[in-house]
Amino acid sequence: MKKLLVLSVLLGLLVLPVFASDFTFGGDATFGFIGDFGDAEAETADLTFDIMATIDDYSSLTINMDGLENMGLGSTVGISKALVATDVGAWLGLPVGVVVSWGYDDPSSNNFQVVSGYENEDFFDFGPAEYWGLDFLISYNIIEVELAFNPGIPTGLGDFGYILAGLALKEPVAGLNAEVYYFQGGDVATDVYDMGNIAFDAAYSTEVAGIGLDAGAGFMLDLDDAAADGWAWGFGLAGAYDMFALTVGLDGNETDVLADLTATVEVAPVDMATLYVGIAMDLRDAAADTLAGADFGVNAHIGAVEAYLGYLVTNGGGDYNAPAIIPDGGMYIKFDVNY
Repeated sequence: MKKLLVLSVLLGLLVLPVFASDFTFGGDATFGFIGDFGDAEAETADLTFDIMATIDDYSSLTINMDGLENMGLGSTVGISKALVATDVGAWLGLPVGVVVSWGYDDPSSNNFQVVSGYENEDFFDFGPAEYWGLDFLISYNIIEVELAFNPGIPTGLGDFGYILAGLALKEPVAGLNAEVYYFQGGDVATDVYDMGNIAFDAAYSTEVAGIGLDAGAGFMLDLDDAAADGWAWGFGLAGAYDMFALTVGLDGNETDVLADLTATVEVAPVDMATLYVGIAMDLRDAAADTLAGADFGVNAHIGAVEAYLGYLVTNGGGDYNAPAIIPDGGMYIKFDVNY
C-alpha cells in the first residue's frame, strides 16, 4: 500500500509538465568499464533525468530521477527530488522573496561549490535520504534564510523526522559566497534523535594576472557526544591558466587533524583532448600506505561526449575519473554526456 501511494503521488507530479507553459529536460548518461586483466572487473551504466517546468506565474516543478544504475543488472529507478516551488512573495507582492517548496526532496543535497577534484571541502553530505518535506526559502538582497523540515509523523510515507535551518550570504564581496547550516534528525518510530550537525562552508572565485583562482573551505561539527569524529574540516584550491589546470585539496577531523591530501593536474595541448593525473594521499597515522591512489589518462572531447581512457592505481583511495574502483586498480574506459 505504501509503495502504491508513493507511486501514485509521483506519477501525479510527473504529468504536471504536460500542462506547463515552459519545460526543460536534461540529465547525464555515463557508461564505464574497468579491469585488471585478471579476476577483478567492474562496470557502471548510470542515467539521470532532470526535469524543470514552469506551471504558472508563481509555481514551478523540479524532478530529479537517478538510480538507473547498471541497467539490466538489477537496476532501480530512484527519484531524489519531486518538488513544486511556489513564489509566495511574488504572489503577495512582497519586497522579500518567499519561496515555499513542497514534495519529495533530499535535504542532504545542499552541496556547496566544490573546487578540488576529490571534493575534500564538501561537508553537506549529511542528513537522511530522500523524504517528504516542506522547505521555506526567504531572500532579501544578499541574504538567504532556509528552513526545511519533515515532522516524521508515522503515516506510512516515511517516519524519519528532520529539521534543517540555514543562512547564506550571496556575494557580500564579488566572487564570495558563504553559508552555515544546522541539521537535526532522528527516527520517529524508535524515538531516537541525534543532537545534530552544524556545517559551514565558503567559496571564493577571482582572476589574477590571467590566472583563474577558486578556493573553497568547509567545517562541520557533530554535536553528538558519541560521534567518532566530533568535527571535520576541508579546503580546496584550484587554478587555471592557458592549457593548464591544477587543484589541491586537504581535509582532516578530530581523530586525524590531517587526513587526506589530493591533487589533480590537467593539460589540454589541443582543444579535442586533455591529459589528466589525480593523486590521493592518506596522511592518517594508521595509514598502511601514504599513496592512497592515482588516476591518470586522457579525456577526448567528442562534441558533447567526454571519452576517458585511463588507469587507476589504488591502495584504498578514491578515483578522479575512473568509473568504479576495484581492489588493485586497473585500466578503464568511460563515456559521459551531459544533455
